[in-house]
Amino acid sequence: MNKPKPPSKEEFRARLEKAQQKQEQASWKRSDLKVEKNSSAGRAWRLSVEMVAALLVCGWFGWLLDKWLDTKPWLMLVFLIVGAVVGLYNVIKVGSRMNNGEFEE
Repeated sequence: MNKPKPPSKEEFRARLEKAQQKQEQASWKRSDLKVEKNSSAGRAWRLSVEMVAALLVCGWFGWLLDKWLDTKPWLMLVFLIVGAVVGLYNVIKVGSRMNNGEFEE
């Protein structure tokens, strides 16, 4: 079987330099993209995650207690309401801290 002949050192260096230049140009393009910290979308995600996390954790805990105590669906409903209240409290607390500038860097 005939193996392809490897490129000479000069050809290899030329290809390597060309690839490095392309990579350098691409990295300059990426660094030109500016990602703003504490953007509005980031703040909205933070607040929505606070709400959803409280609902999921409390709902799961209520479901678990319902299953253990055989009181379906009452404890899950109670804990979903508790989760909504806790979630709203967290959203208000974090939102007011955002307005006061505590999350700015």
